[in-house]
Amino acid sequence: MKKLIAIFCATALFAASAGAQNVLGGILNAIGGGNVGETITNVLSSVTGASTNLVGTWTYGGVAAAVRSDNILSTVAGNAAVSTIESKADEILGKAGVVPGAATFTFNQDGTFSLKAGNLPAITGTYTQDGNNVTFSFGKSLQFLKLNGTVSTASGGCKILFNGERFMTFAQRVIEFAKKISTSAGLATVGNILSTAKSVDAGFKLTR
Repeated sequence: MKKLIAIFCATALFAASAGAQNVLGGILNAIGGGNVGETITNVLSSVTGASTNLVGTWTYGGVAAAVRSDNILSTVAGNAAVSTIESKADEILGKAGVVPGAATFTFNQDGTFSLKAGNLPAITGTYTQDGNNVTFSFGKSLQFLKLNGTVSTASGGCKILFNGERFMTFAQRVIEFAKKISTSAGLATVGNILSTAKSVDAGFKLTR
């Protein structure tokens, strides 16, 4: 028992830094699968209060979604809502050129950022980060849209989540922007999933 307590304490101290969380998450991924590592990494992040510094270039990994903390949906309904938002929003943004693995976010020290995706001109704006809280203020290209959200550490990177309805407004603005600079037809609208978006928070998966 004493050995187990000593190992637990050493592990907790080791995990107190953001870098250590990633290492531990990676080890657990190898042992038990990606979901286990990511879950432990997120738990450690919340316990230690660690936050992810956004400065640098990140690869867009797709839409992330989570049941809102104050939502009373059943587990089944909540999982269905998350799955719907992630798949449908990925499809919508993909048609506008924002494709997982082929789009990047760059956050600069001076508080500016840019999103580069496909043939779209760079979408730019400013951001602020205070611990786990972030605010994105987009420029004229997205009609000066503002998003308030939170960033959390995830295995291999981070997740940035916003109010689901506001995120779908972002998706709609990207579509409108793409229409202005492209003759491609058939870009989807977000109206058919707005009701689902009321149940969840949604945003970006980002990896280094």
